Amino acid sequence: MQVNRRHFATGLATLILGARAAHAETATGGAVSLTYDDGLPSHLDVAVPALERRGLRGTFYVTWDNIVDRVGDWEKLPARGHELGAHTMHHPCNIGPLSARDYAAREFAPLEAWLDSVAGPARARDFAYPCDVTNLGPGAPNVQRARYEAMLRRLGIRSARNSEGPPNPSGWVTRHPYRLQALAIGYDAEPLDVFNYLQLARHEQRWAILVFHQVGDGPESDGTVSAGQHEALLDMVLASGLTPRTVGAQMRHLASG
Repeated sequence: MQVNRRHFATGLATLILGARAAHAETATGGAVSLTYDDGLPSHLDVAVPALERRGLRGTFYVTWDNIVDRVGDWEKLPARGHELGAHTMHHPCNIGPLSARDYAAREFAPLEAWLDSVAGPARARDFAYPCDVTNLGPGAPNVQRARYEAMLRRLGIRSARNSEGPPNPSGWVTRHPYRLQALAIGYDAEPLDVFNYLQLARHEQRWAILVFHQVGDGPESDGTVSAGQHEALLDMVLASGLTPRTVGAQMRHLASG
């Protein structure tokens, strides 16, 4: 289901007002992270300015093939409070034929080295699964996922995110840091779905993670959210009663608790 473009602005304004009213009554806890996949130019040109105008910071899961032409601009983001995470070098979706060793060497090692050079070795080491695929190598799905998670652990990556599932209870994050759940905007989330997702996180003190891809002009198949829709969703986040944190900051917060 696509985001309802025609009624988006009116419906979202109503939801924001409702969220503000709820927030005025009580803020019961919970957190929200704003994540952006693929390292697209629109993230630099549209998403980052919109975030910074609101005092928000994002977690950007970058693919090297997409950022290489503007790598200097991406290198500036950590100093501005944003977080860079890995999304592989080339964004492969067919990884069943690969070994964990070859996959790590080709898709992770060069990108992780660049991230260390840009954000420092003490950075949050986060990852988002390209295409939500976790079937690395041969075997049954559980075996493939376990192989993937073991590889991430060996690489020193501390969390990994997919693009579906309810807001994350703290116990789930502790038990399954490589299975962080999220809501992808622009594919199958209507404004009311986003509102309900955020409010569930607020009332049950969970961690909501929103996923954006193309922000601004782009093909519908890329999960496009217009610049205006993106700004309205950021306003909804600010009104939700949730504490905005980057993925790494929230992982540290939960570990300290």
